[in-house]
Amino acid sequence: MRLVATETVVPGTRLGRSVYDHTGRLILAAGVTLNRRYLELLLRQGYTALYVADSIEEVELPETIKLDTRREVVRYVNEFAKIYAPHDTRTAKGGFHCQLNPGMAGSVKKAVDLLVNEILSSREVVIGLVDIKSLHDHSFRHSVQVALMSIVVGKIMGLRKSELRELGTGTLLHDMGKLKIPDSIWNKKERLTDDEIRQIMKHPQEGYVILRNANVGLLAAHVALQHHERYNGTGYPNGFAGEEITRYARICAVCDVFDAITSDRPYKPAAHPCEALSFIQKNAKVLFDPVVVEAFLSLVASYPVATNVLLSTGEVAVVKRLNIHALARPVVMVTKDRERRFLTAFNEIDLSQVDSVSIINHVNWYDDLGYQTVRPYELSSCKRQSSA
Repeated sequence: MRLVATETVVPGTRLGRSVYDHTGRLILAAGVTLNRRYLELLLRQGYTALYVADSIEEVELPETIKLDTRREVVRYVNEFAKIYAPHDTRTAKGGFHCQLNPGMAGSVKKAVDLLVNEILSSREVVIGLVDIKSLHDHSFRHSVQVALMSIVVGKIMGLRKSELRELGTGTLLHDMGKLKIPDSIWNKKERLTDDEIRQIMKHPQEGYVILRNANVGLLAAHVALQHHERYNGTGYPNGFAGEEITRYARICAVCDVFDAITSDRPYKPAAHPCEALSFIQKNAKVLFDPVVVEAFLSLVASYPVATNVLLSTGEVAVVKRLNIHALARPVVMVTKDRERRFLTAFNEIDLSQVDSVSIINHVNWYDDLGYQTVRPYELSSCKRQSSA
């Protein structure tokens, strides 16, 4: 299994992990053989990366939560937020729009209960996969992923079930204030104007007002208000510092930044998780609560499953499986020798059992380490524009 850029996938490749849209509707199922039409569809819908499988045995990776649970969470949040696509996606705003239905606040509770119950029922939970998002529905999928990570962090920190529910509600809805900001600003590739920056910096207050009027609880509203506050007081909107920031918002801040850094956006490419983790670790006690950072670092894999790594031997490998108690030392499959030539037979190494070999860096985030040496397939009209 490998994570590769959609634009580099060769027709005939098998899809390794199912692709869903913002409503949880299946777009393509794992195991499908990708052809030109499928690849163009995925690029048009904004999917810049895919998991591909090299054998039928590799189809579908283990998830942090079951896919059925994730789809149910999406359905319940849709009942509350009524997310829908405009008929004309060429309008100035574009993207997805949303109309709140405060009378369906109970749907948010159902969504959070699903996440909390599944996470609490799992003995070991780690974040070992990259969440594949469309450029067009990033905000919604981002909120689900932030809620998922936040609840796991809260579990590690010893929060009670009732507290995890409060945390889950706040983090699932933390970006509702973005509904007041035009998509043309969020999705702008060019440098923002001062006025546009001021508009964006209003979204925490806007979210607070929305949630206070939506009957989801005061603590959830404060997560929306404070998730951009920073531990040293340099955040916004109020410049709160340390424990002036509610604990739930301090958890949300770390998870929010990690998912934002590791996601493709129209104005920037995704960074590798190890880069995001390094940034968070360096800023413990500066931007982020060190207790939250310690918990977060214990659950997120620096080198997720299906990503490419450089070994201390000089060889290149693909991460195959995680070792729960040694996330930095997964099971890898060596695919290239020191001269970057493909091996005729791939060699599996469990790094937790081999002290003489270690991972020293990641290989280009979406670098295709496939078995074929053909040039990347050029799609006719959907090739992704560079956001640099």
